[in-house]
Amino acid sequence: MKNWKKIMAGLCAAAMVSSMVVPVWAAEETTEEAADDGDVADVSEAMLGLWKDSAGDIYGFYKDNSFFGQWKDEEQDVLGVYALSSDGEYTALVMQFANDDGTYDDENTVTYLVQANEEENLLELYDPDSLDLTATLEPYQADGDEADYNQTYQDMGDILTECYSGETEAGENFIYAANDDGTFCSVPVIDQDDNYVSFVGEGTFDEENGTVTITDEVSEMALTFGVAVNDDDTLTLDMGDLGSATVEEATLAVAVQGLKYAVENGTEMN
Repeated sequence: MKNWKKIMAGLCAAAMVSSMVVPVWAAEETTEEAADDGDVADVSEAMLGLWKDSAGDIYGFYKDNSFFGQWKDEEQDVLGVYALSSDGEYTALVMQFANDDGTYDDENTVTYLVQANEEENLLELYDPDSLDLTATLEPYQADGDEADYNQTYQDMGDILTECYSGETEAGENFIYAANDDGTFCSVPVIDQDDNYVSFVGEGTFDEENGTVTITDEVSEMALTFGVAVNDDDTLTLDMGDLGSATVEEATLAVAVQGLKYAVENGTEMN
């Protein structure tokens, strides 16, 4: 599978365009000097994981600076990207929420001052103007309910390092995500009626045929596809008789949201 990664890196280094849009002011402030700032690095490392606030809202922060949130009162799932920067005294957290169609713009952002309370293992968010404590996040604890898959989704988010999403020829949502060496892959495919099929398990690369095969750990079903780079910076995944999917680079939060939506709202296809 490492060969697959090397081939992809070589073919697609110029073609891949990330869907992550870092907020403008944060991008300007997060210079090389700021990125090396101890406070920013410490907070960034401390934030990774699954957190819950007093309202019951849940947030997962991932290594590619994306996040996935579940707002309980609104019964709504949200995703986006975040950026950290420091002026030497405070560390600012900017969260930019994705629009309903998955795109980003300069609006739909919130800003907090963030502090990692290591003594109590909390994340503290403060209003940037008044410096009042706005919210406190504590590590998420699974409730033991069989329907509570949150820790499973977080564990997957911790493992994954890349994600691509798009549509099949039939209009189904297709998401491919994997870890560094491809030994763990996740592919949910969801149709317009919320029927889905998923493949979660090891991925192997056939160098002779130039294909990738993902074998599901539970069902032992396998999905095989070839990869072609297109002129418009997308990839075509050719699955033979099963058709093809056109995908582009996405954030890890997209992979987590896709699997969560399929499992909790869809009907699994055999």
